[in-house]
Amino acid sequence: MDKKILLSSAAALLLVGNMYATPANAAIDLSIGGEAKLTGNMSECGPATVADANDTKEEILEAVDGAALADEAAVVARVAAINPTAPALPLAAVTAAQASNVAHAFATAADGPCGGADRSGINWGFGKELTIDASGTLANGLSVSFSDKIDLTEVDKEEGAFDLTLGGAFGSLQFKDGAPSAVDAAMVTGKKDLDVNGTNLGFHDTETAGSAGMGILWTAPSMGDLDLYVGWAPNSGGAGLDTASYENTFSIGAVMSVSGIEFGAGYEAASANAGTAGVCAEVVAATSYVTARTAAEFVDDIYGGDYCGDQTLMYIGANMTAGTIDLSAGYSVLDTDEADKTVMSIGAATTVSDIDVSIDYRTTEKAYEFAGAADDQSVIAVGLGTSLGDGVDLGLSFSTSDVSLESEQGGAGDTNYYFAEASLTVGF
Repeated sequence: MDKKILLSSAAALLLVGNMYATPANAAIDLSIGGEAKLTGNMSECGPATVADANDTKEEILEAVDGAALADEAAVVARVAAINPTAPALPLAAVTAAQASNVAHAFATAADGPCGGADRSGINWGFGKELTIDASGTLANGLSVSFSDKIDLTEVDKEEGAFDLTLGGAFGSLQFKDGAPSAVDAAMVTGKKDLDVNGTNLGFHDTETAGSAGMGILWTAPSMGDLDLYVGWAPNSGGAGLDTASYENTFSIGAVMSVSGIEFGAGYEAASANAGTAGVCAEVVAATSYVTARTAAEFVDDIYGGDYCGDQTLMYIGANMTAGTIDLSAGYSVLDTDEADKTVMSIGAATTVSDIDVSIDYRTTEKAYEFAGAADDQSVIAVGLGTSLGDGVDLGLSFSTSDVSLESEQGGAGDTNYYFAEASLTVGF
């Protein structure tokens, strides 16, 4: 509950030292607000069940494929069969040490979100941000708005932030650094809001890798219960150079309200420029399986686990109210030249005696490019929130996550986490 400070154009002028004169009827108003947040959380940091830290590449392949490999030659042959871009590596062409390394080099198991350390106490954190909004309608009918949210804990990220919107009979045009995607605008369900120690527990992607740099989002004039969005990201590098990974990324989205149900849908496509960082590194280097690697790196290299190359993103979702309960459901697919990601979510929220209650469930699948390998994750989260007074809010959340990774015993070693957090937010 932010209490923003509203300033007229004349008052805003005083803040900048009366640098220039402005007409008394200037229509731009400025509002400044923000919040300070204190958090304390506890979580299970280490995986409940993990692969043996001494697993070899041979054992990892056997776990993923479910078939025994007799010797080093069988490991090399299996890698070539899984990934056609893997180089031929006859054992006669490598040293004895390299040949042995294929089957016997240790692969490090996953550490969990805390780097393998155990947590015995509360993890304290904080957040602080300022929000600035300037908006108004000029005498010719053109509306102008500018907004910025300055996260004082991540100041470096704010240096290039920019968000300016022009509106009128044509609808509105938003110019934003970090291109605004029509898919993001059409999302009527939760986005990146389930987080443990900086690690997202599954979320709907709001854009492809092509939506970067300065971009434009056109919101068409309102058509009754239908809102239409079109996004364009000219250059993912922001500088207009042809060395950018993606150019001319387009997106389209729509939100429609029908009989109390709000539907949202969006689609975005991005094509990677040849010879840039966006193109998948299709050829698997011999070092991927004759030198020491972590289990996750090894599986990503061999089975194709990067989100790269040409990308498309599709999203559909819906919100509705049944009595005093708000219900939501969403589905999204990020399709790339290597790995693909599918997310499904459902949620419910209501208010009971001034306490906001919510529950969310999400499943996420990362499908590798080769051999049908996939990582799976499911998350259930419960949230409670209430106001302690004007501008002061208390929040409690708990989530549990079950993760099945191919690099962890071929998916057989489920990893389990829990996360509990209390937050105190003061808005102004």
